[in-house]
Amino acid sequence: MKRREFFEKSGCAIAGIALTGVGLKADMHGTEKDRKAMVKKILMEKMGKTEAEAEAMLAEMEKKLPMVKQMCVCKTCPTYVANETAVGFCHPLIGKSKIITAEKGCNCPTCPVYKKMELKNGYYCTRKSEMEQELAKKA
Repeated sequence: MKRREFFEKSGCAIAGIALTGVGLKADMHGTEKDRKAMVKKILMEKMGKTEAEAEAMLAEMEKKLPMVKQMCVCKTCPTYVANETAVGFCHPLIGKSKIITAEKGCNCPTCPVYKKMELKNGYYCTRKSEMEQELAKKA
């Protein structure tokens, strides 16, 4: 299967094409350090931020991460699965789940984080973070 076909069949065509365009693999998940590097690369190469701006944005993201994890309602969602341990998939430093694959309903619009951060998308656990989904729309 060609890379493009994979992304189209997985429902991530635009995001996949955009991310592979900057040299990122289909599997974005690894260590926290890998995720930070990937987000920094997106900020600089796709969003036109300087290294200093990207570092400042990453620092702000890291600062907000505990609040996101505390306020999120991921565990109450019909799509959430028992063996998943992560929450806050809307956050760029978390991103989509490695475990959750079936979409069974989305509680994202009811989440305090969604409202506080004025998010626009949903199904972050299966479709990637807000930043990645918004970037895919622009690709």
